[in-house]
Amino acid sequence: MSKERGFWYNVGSGFLLGLAMIVPGVSGGVLAMVLGRYEPIVAAIAKPLENWRGHLRFFLPLGLGAGACVLFLSRALQFLITCYPLPTVYFFFGLVLAGLPSVFRLANAQGFGLSHGLSLIAGTCLLLVVSGLPAASGQLWESLGLFAYVLKGAIVGAALVVPGLSVSMLLLALGLYEELLGAVARLDLAILLPAALGFVPGLVLLSKAMNWFFERRFGQIYYAILGLMLGSLGAAFPGFPRWGWEWVLCLALFAGGVWIGSFFNRENES
Repeated sequence: MSKERGFWYNVGSGFLLGLAMIVPGVSGGVLAMVLGRYEPIVAAIAKPLENWRGHLRFFLPLGLGAGACVLFLSRALQFLITCYPLPTVYFFFGLVLAGLPSVFRLANAQGFGLSHGLSLIAGTCLLLVVSGLPAASGQLWESLGLFAYVLKGAIVGAALVVPGLSVSMLLLALGLYEELLGAVARLDLAILLPAALGFVPGLVLLSKAMNWFFERRFGQIYYAILGLMLGSLGAAFPGFPRWGWEWVLCLALFAGGVWIGSFFNRENES
């Protein structure tokens, strides 16, 4: 892939990752896997001073795409999720499904053993358990005051690194989704600044842990990631459309998601 194509590929990848941050049921880690950007992101965050110029060239277009998406589309996505939840989620289902074959090839690159199968089962079960968490009481967060926003930011940062774990779905389970999405849409710095203070350490610490696993347990961690992806599809399934036009729209957007995911996979492998 040429440098120019690589730049715009990263901008497009960042845009899709920005969507994943604010759409419930969609994992930013999974999309990063689909787009072939997960390992480079984790490695760069875990060891930021190694080849920092290369990391900067990598993250700049990625951040531009993600930032533009979150800032400009948060209001639109609030509207789509509220008024057209099924078609929106079906599009992302297609996008994630298109990436499963490439992740499976990576997971199986070094063979298959008992530990790989157990990792697959553990990843699937972990995602299903997290998705079944009850909504947390608002009184708990209120009692923490300003520190609550720092903790919420740390949750978002950590969840971003784990493939299969949807940041938005976790925030919904904890009763935090609408508050944080509204803060982004309003650019409410009283919420966003303390959240950013927690976001960075949460992201860095879990990135270091994931990078350790990639270096020492490559096959097992990829099978765990595959399990998380499969679990996310089951946990976030929104149900079937009810009306004729809704069936047409959902299937069209699902097919569009598969096509876009396949396109990005081909571009990444070329």
